[in-house]
Amino acid sequence: MNFETLKYFSVSSDLIRSTEKELKTAGKSGYELFVLWTGTISQEGFVTRSMHVPRQTSYKLNAGLCVRVDGSVLHELNRWLYEHQEFLGVQIHSHPSEAYHSDTDDAYPIVTTLGGLSIVVPDFCQGGFFSPGTVAYRLQPNGWAELGPSTFRSILHVDP
Repeated sequence: MNFETLKYFSVSSDLIRSTEKELKTAGKSGYELFVLWTGTISQEGFVTRSMHVPRQTSYKLNAGLCVRVDGSVLHELNRWLYEHQEFLGVQIHSHPSEAYHSDTDDAYPIVTTLGGLSIVVPDFCQGGFFSPGTVAYRLQPNGWAELGPSTFRSILHVDP
């Protein structure tokens, strides 16, 4: 398994809609939320099979918003991944306004496999998953590298 050489990540339009629904629901209460996509590797791509919304605690702090997923929850996810022969490939979360990778996002990702994706959606996803401000990052040996919009569109394949 080498995510660094993957040329694309495919996901169904149904999973995109379900992800949007989860992000919007949390956002209506003023909270960020993490959604995870897991799947298999097929030839040169990652094929998303499942969406997970792990148990998480969202905080509204003076410095901003924050989400925490406990280690025991990540252990449960790892066990599920092993039992279902899937891999964690993509993490998605929303921000209340502009989308970017914060210092916390850089330091405490859920996806830790080199080549994995982190997608941040602006405005609590109220404009949809593919709103103009959505940004994507790919984990490189020296940290998270932002993908330009055209690169993001070329590697994320949405299946009907």
